[in-house]
Amino acid sequence: MVAPLPEKVTPELVFREYAPRIFNLARRMLGNDADAEDVTQDVLLQVVRKLDSFRGDSQISTWLHRVTVNAALAHRAKRANRQKHESADLADEALDAVAPETEVKRWNLPPDEPVLAAEQQAIIEKAITELPEPFRDVYLLADVEGLPNSDIGTMLGLSVPAVKSRLHRARMRMRDLLAPHFEEKDAS
Repeated sequence: MVAPLPEKVTPELVFREYAPRIFNLARRMLGNDADAEDVTQDVLLQVVRKLDSFRGDSQISTWLHRVTVNAALAHRAKRANRQKHESADLADEALDAVAPETEVKRWNLPPDEPVLAAEQQAIIEKAITELPEPFRDVYLLADVEGLPNSDIGTMLGLSVPAVKSRLHRARMRMRDLLAPHFEEKDAS
């Protein structure tokens, strides 16, 4: 969790404290690093231009989440328009090319634990990318970012019951996608 910002919020402080979080949210929503970098750059430019208009009615992190989600959704719509004439095979190749980044810190662990943790993270990230976009957006904002349903509804233009319904469906799909990897096998 990012520490609360002081009274005087500067673009440099936002960049230093929130750029990685903005990038990670954009990457998860868009499915690749290149698009996430573009969205992160757009969001940070918007922050530089509009930071003086931030009224402080909400936390800066909530405002940045909203700006990031809106930028990612707009980028996704532009990308969809560009890709109308491309084959589905190209989209599948782009999803397959995305490799989740995980940082393994050296601890006094058995050598297989970091490998297993990275493999587990890759399985979970792959399952998230397989969710349909409306479910993926809600799942990421609720279960990964920890935002309340009302904020998610506001960001995505949904009612709270719609958010709850999509989140439930996303969790059920995640359960189905992850079950083959994590269910216990019968010893018989």
